[in-house]
Amino acid sequence: MMDRMNRIMQMVNQQKEELYQLIQDMVRIRSYSGEEGKLVDFLIQTMQNFGFDEAYSDQLGNAVGRVGDGPVTILMDGHIDTVHVTENENWPYDPFAGTIVDGKIYGRGVVDEKSAVAGFIMAGKAIKQVYGQASLPFTLYIVGSVMEEDCDGYPLLHLIQREGIRPDYVVLGEPTDLTVYRGQRGRMEIKASIEGVSAHGAHNEQGDNAIYKMAEFVKALENMDVNLPSVEPLGKGALTVSQISSRAPSLCSVADYCEVHIDRRLTKGETVETVLAELDQLAKDKGLQVHIRVPDYYGKSWKKTSFTQKAYFPTWVLDQDHVLCRSALSVANQVLGVSKKSGFWKFSTNGVATAGRLGIPTIGFAPGLEELAHSDKEFIFLEDLLKATLFYARLPFDVVTRRKADRS
Repeated sequence: MMDRMNRIMQMVNQQKEELYQLIQDMVRIRSYSGEEGKLVDFLIQTMQNFGFDEAYSDQLGNAVGRVGDGPVTILMDGHIDTVHVTENENWPYDPFAGTIVDGKIYGRGVVDEKSAVAGFIMAGKAIKQVYGQASLPFTLYIVGSVMEEDCDGYPLLHLIQREGIRPDYVVLGEPTDLTVYRGQRGRMEIKASIEGVSAHGAHNEQGDNAIYKMAEFVKALENMDVNLPSVEPLGKGALTVSQISSRAPSLCSVADYCEVHIDRRLTKGETVETVLAELDQLAKDKGLQVHIRVPDYYGKSWKKTSFTQKAYFPTWVLDQDHVLCRSALSVANQVLGVSKKSGFWKFSTNGVATAGRLGIPTIGFAPGLEELAHSDKEFIFLEDLLKATLFYARLPFDVVTRRKADRS
C-alpha cells in the first residue's frame, strides 16, 4: 500500500496545474443558492472524465461522485453554492474571473468553499489513476452539496436519509486555514411575539402597546446575551435580536402585535429544549406573555425539489481521541511538516447534520481563512490548496489503517 500511496502523492503534485485550472473553472460558474445546476453538471462531467466509478446528481441536486466500493465509507463534502455578490462590494478583481496573482486565487466561493471540492475531486482522480480497477479498502464519496448557505446541513441530511448513503466518517471542506477542525457552535432561529390592545393614538391610554412590552423583553434579551455561560471547548453562546416588526391598524394607532427574530448561537450542552425553556422563564420573570417558537425553513432546490425543516442546527464536537481526529492530525502533520492542534469553527457547517443530528464522526480541513468567507476579499493560496489535496488523498488510507489497528 505504501508504494501506491507514494504514487498517489506524486500524481497529485504532478497534476497541480490541472487542480488550479479546475478551481478557476468552478469560480467562473456562478452558483448562488438555488442556482447551482450548471456547476453541478460541470462537476459530474469532470468526475466522469476522471474515471470515477459513479458521478451523478441526487434528487435534491447535490453533485455526487464515488471512487471504490470498500467496506469503510468516507464522505468528503463541500458546498458549491455561494452568497450573492452585491453592488456595494469592492473586489480587487472580478469575483467570477478566478484571477490568479502572486500565488493566490481570488473570487466568490474560493474560500467558502469551492476550493475544497476541487481538491476532493483531484484527490479522487489520483486514487483512481493509481488503483484503477483494483480493490480499495474504502468507498469514497465526494459531494458538491447545494443550498448550504440557505439551510446548513439539509443537503447532507437528504443524501444520507433519502438517498441511502451512510458514511462511517465525514470530512468537510469549510475553511480551516489547513487546521483540523472538530466541531462548531450550533445555532437556532427563534420567533418571539407579544400581543397588545390597539387604540387610537389620541387615546393611547385605552390601549396596551405591544412594542413597549417587547422593548422590555428585548432589553432582558440583551442582558441574557452578556451573561451566557462559557463552556469549553467552544466558549460561550450568543443571542442577537436581528429583526423586529409590529402591527397596528394605522400609523395613528397603538400597536397590538410585535415580533422579533432572534439568532441564537449554541455552545456545548445547549439544545433547542434548554434554550426555549430559558426564554420562557425570562418572559415569566418579567411578567410578560410571550409566544416563543422555532420557525420552519422552507426551501426549493435548483431541481425544484421542495423541503422543510425546523430552523435548529445542533452543536457538535468530536472527541480529540477519536480515530478520525487522530488520523486527520497525523496526516496534516505529514503533509504540512508541522504539528498543529485541532480547532473549531465559529460559524455553522453541514456538520450540524452529520455529527449534530446523526452522530457521524466528522472533521474539517481546507485552505482559506474563515473570516474571508462572504467578503469581497475572498482568496486562497494555491499552495495551500495543493497541500489540502494531498491531505484528502492520504486521509482515507490512514483512517482505515488506524480503524483496523484499533479493532484488532
